[in-house]
Amino acid sequence: MIRFALPFVFVSFLLTSAFTSSAQTWTWQNPLPHGNANMSVQRPEPNHIIIVGEFGIIIRSTDGGLTWNMCKSNTDKTFHDQSFVDAEYGWACGNDGIISHTTDGGLTWHRQKSGVNKRVYAINFFNRNVGWAVGVGGTVLHTTDGGQTWINKSIPNRDFLRSIYFDDDKRGWIMGWNGLILETTNGGDSWIRVGMDIPGSPEYIYYVDDNIRFICGQNGLLLKTTDRGETWKNIATRTIATFISMFFIDTKTGWVVGKGGVILKTTDGGEKWYRVDSGTSEDLMDISFEGSTGVALGVGGTILRSTDLGETWVSVVKGTTETLYNTIFIDTRTGWVVSRRGDILRTQDGGNSWTTSHVDQNATIYSIAVSDRNNVWAAGDLGYIVHSQDGGVTWTAQLTGKNWQWNSIDFADNQVGGVVGEGGHVGWTTDGGLSWNVSEIAHGSTLYSIEVVSPLHAVIVGATGKILLTRDGGQTWNEAPSPTKVNLFDTEFIDDQDGWIVGYGGTILKTTDGGETWQQQRSGIFLPLHGVDFPDPMNGIVVGKDGTVLRTTNGGLTWTMLKRVTLNNLIGVSMPENGSAWVVGQKGTILRYQETSK
Repeated sequence: MIRFALPFVFVSFLLTSAFTSSAQTWTWQNPLPHGNANMSVQRPEPNHIIIVGEFGIIIRSTDGGLTWNMCKSNTDKTFHDQSFVDAEYGWACGNDGIISHTTDGGLTWHRQKSGVNKRVYAINFFNRNVGWAVGVGGTVLHTTDGGQTWINKSIPNRDFLRSIYFDDDKRGWIMGWNGLILETTNGGDSWIRVGMDIPGSPEYIYYVDDNIRFICGQNGLLLKTTDRGETWKNIATRTIATFISMFFIDTKTGWVVGKGGVILKTTDGGEKWYRVDSGTSEDLMDISFEGSTGVALGVGGTILRSTDLGETWVSVVKGTTETLYNTIFIDTRTGWVVSRRGDILRTQDGGNSWTTSHVDQNATIYSIAVSDRNNVWAAGDLGYIVHSQDGGVTWTAQLTGKNWQWNSIDFADNQVGGVVGEGGHVGWTTDGGLSWNVSEIAHGSTLYSIEVVSPLHAVIVGATGKILLTRDGGQTWNEAPSPTKVNLFDTEFIDDQDGWIVGYGGTILKTTDGGETWQQQRSGIFLPLHGVDFPDPMNGIVVGKDGTVLRTTNGGLTWTMLKRVTLNNLIGVSMPENGSAWVVGQKGTILRYQETSK
């Protein structure tokens, strides 16, 4: 195990004294512009497009969707919908009752007082003053002064209201789950339930013009009216996909998008629909067109663009969206990441830019190890091990052709290293990987992680709480007493004595005697934890399922959950210096974490 960090006494003092008064910032480095769910798109002007989404994400394009820039949302609350009335004035709504307002075309946003703390799911403004919003628990809100004040007109039930639209200042419609359709004829003072035999649950209502409307929803539901909702016709779509949103450019040509990346198109006013290839299986949440140019968006940061009326679609997201399993940084500028498609990414500027080596597109690479700036190893499927002697520019295969996958690789120096994987297999090398001694030391068990602390000392963790220890350079392995039977996914040592293990159910274990004995630390959560890293004995970071990140400044005596910035599963983490870390995971996630003094 090679460490690249500042001397402990100095950096530990800095972070221990500053952590509680520091500001934590997260920056998306892959994919770009981000990897969270995009929920809603609006087009204030033909080439001016706004997208809102999870964790306060708001992005803006001024070139018809080719390039995107982050906007200042001033919140981490998830936005579900938005409404623009012109090129400058817009509103967005979302979790915990948030309603935010922009007067500069989406560049900056400021929160308004909605008066509710429930999720506001849909918002619709008709001019700069008059607007409506609906949401969870029958929430209905109305404003006549641009949102400076919101009047609560919630209905007396607990329905989940999904969309709202008005024909004029008197007649309006609300749609909700379980086939709920409400109508008002007195400007929202009262609402009555519309009795309709809907073969499914509606998600969205779309107005093509004053008379033609569509309703789309679950199980391929698509309804059409040509008389302002007096009568509805069921349209056959030949799919059971859930439709989430629609868009028409005229009375003939339109699209519907939904779960699983589905896009259907019509050219006859919605009587017949055909499927077009979106190029993604991610759920699509919204769609917009201007002329022949369209944008569709969805979860995982998905942004698709079409220039031929939606016949073909191309992703404009930059970077890989493959799952990333492991990362290691030797300082705050130089690091590596490995991916599901056999790619190894390298950065020399702190992750601002990445170069990709296509090592083997047929082999998933799960782990990477570094002994110095030049010597890098990676391991993965089918016994695959590769080595680079130029910092990851070129790679040479060292071991292939096995019937199991390697899950973890680590080196103590340029010569001595180990690798572990399925079936209880362990590989050990003393010549930099030119030759490997492979043995099966834990028959039938999956081994998830190895830490080669020194040329003689290594620790392995695996399924059902297994902990193995060698003190003689891998010649013999002894099983250490484990305080748990859950799967253990990663281990990290800062020196010959102090180490940590993380695993299923929020498990964190610590040793102070080189791995001979282990004690439980209280994480405060029960989600699986996948990765751990410490730059010194006091300061560490742990990542896991659903965007979980834990931080300690006292060697793990206490752990603090950091602000969640994604729901993507996080798998690997590297903290080369106190206060700077990179986390990687699902859907190509690379996030940089930085602590700064307030």
